[in-house]
Amino acid sequence: MHMTRTSLLRRGLPGLLAALALAAVPSAASADVLNLGLSGCPAQTIEHPFARWGDNANYVLVPGGTFEGSLSGWKLSGGAKVVAGSEPFAAHGAGEKYALSLPSGSSATTPQVCVGVLDPTMRYFAANDGGLLSLMSVSILYYPPGGGVLTLPLGVNVGGKAWAPSLPTLITANLLGVLSDGKATVAFRFTPIGLGAKWRIDDVYVDPYAAR
Repeated sequence: MHMTRTSLLRRGLPGLLAALALAAVPSAASADVLNLGLSGCPAQTIEHPFARWGDNANYVLVPGGTFEGSLSGWKLSGGAKVVAGSEPFAAHGAGEKYALSLPSGSSATTPQVCVGVLDPTMRYFAANDGGLLSLMSVSILYYPPGGGVLTLPLGVNVGGKAWAPSLPTLITANLLGVLSDGKATVAFRFTPIGLGAKWRIDDVYVDPYAAR
């Protein structure tokens, strides 16, 4: 069943917060207004990497999320490494050549990024190089203003061997952002799980606002 971005938001947030957020943001509002206003985050470069799959939402690339250059801020462990072979759709642009390989026992954590109370989802491209029991666990790390870190599960990707976009993954830190002047600092962690788990990921994005 097709679900709109608004319906995803309403499932992820209590009704009252969703109503307040959607009422506060005009449907024709500009990206700058949303990024600098209700989202609480600085202006960011907007892309539409998933349009060919019917997702015309605006997305922002996570720093280093194409794996083409510097991975400053990324934390790789257990054999995670950049390999040749980008996702074939040129979602971020033509001419890219690399992806991130995640073998069994590895993990990759993105740099910290700013998300606003209206940030509903994150998406990425993935290819499952393992067997039938190979899964990809995705978690969010929330960094409260007072220090420390809270890790929450976002979901599991079952994927196939061919490159494909992930399903939109709800960012559960939306509610936490309400407590931090409308924004939150988060990171995302990718961890292969299951027997013989082995994955590649590429082009990691966050949707900067949800009103559609």
